[in-house]
Amino acid sequence: MKLGIKFGINAIMAGQKSALLNATPQLIVKSTPGQFTITSPVSKALGIAVGENVMFLNNISGIEAMIQAAPDELINYCNENGWDINTREGQDALIKDQTVWYIAKGVLLYKRNGEAILGTVRVTKEDKLTQIAENGLGMIQSMSEEEKAAFAAAKNLEGADDETLAGALTADDIASPTFHAASGSKTAATAKATGVGLQLNFTDTAIWDSLKADLADKSSVNRLFNVKLDEAEEVTYNNGKEDVKVMAYPLEFDADKEPMKRGANAEDEE
Repeated sequence: MKLGIKFGINAIMAGQKSALLNATPQLIVKSTPGQFTITSPVSKALGIAVGENVMFLNNISGIEAMIQAAPDELINYCNENGWDINTREGQDALIKDQTVWYIAKGVLLYKRNGEAILGTVRVTKEDKLTQIAENGLGMIQSMSEEEKAAFAAAKNLEGADDETLAGALTADDIASPTFHAASGSKTAATAKATGVGLQLNFTDTAIWDSLKADLADKSSVNRLFNVKLDEAEEVTYNNGKEDVKVMAYPLEFDADKEPMKRGANAEDEE
């Protein structure tokens, strides 16, 4: 007998692999330098849609502050493990032992005065020329009279009609689109699906190096971390204007695995 409760219905993308729908919540540090993947349960828990950002956090600064404070509990723990907290080697051993990495949804960034920090979408010269060819006249006609007069003066075409001005447009006249910048790295999906709850890919070379620092050949394996969705912690993050609360999910090392070759029956390396 079913409960008399209405649950929301969501569309499932045709052909979507059941392995993705039932995937383990994991972060995969890929064999390709700088490349990461988060499985669908992670993006769903974090509320990250395609094109939104994912960021990393850790507790290293907190450990360093504790080393400076040197409470008895910390000293005793180091002594039990044979680490001399007064040496760089001992401090490094403690930091390695106690470091926890976290993953969270990227936070929109602002200037101190509250103005949004803008990022620029990279658009090629060829793309801009295509825009001009397809909609150059529309670009001119969408200008205000003041903008059109300034453009005409810059091209030494005062008094020219819209068609002539459109013919004078160059790639340098086309501004690249902007967007509200966020912390972390922008995500993408291999499929053309949208929304929250997809397997997502992103790039962060510095963190990739950090999470594989102990490997002689960092490109030899995929390093898998379980994302502890039931152990989320609320942390404070400064967005440039103010402190905001962020839900951060701890990572726990799972395994190092050789990447699967394309064409194999097992899951391909994305």
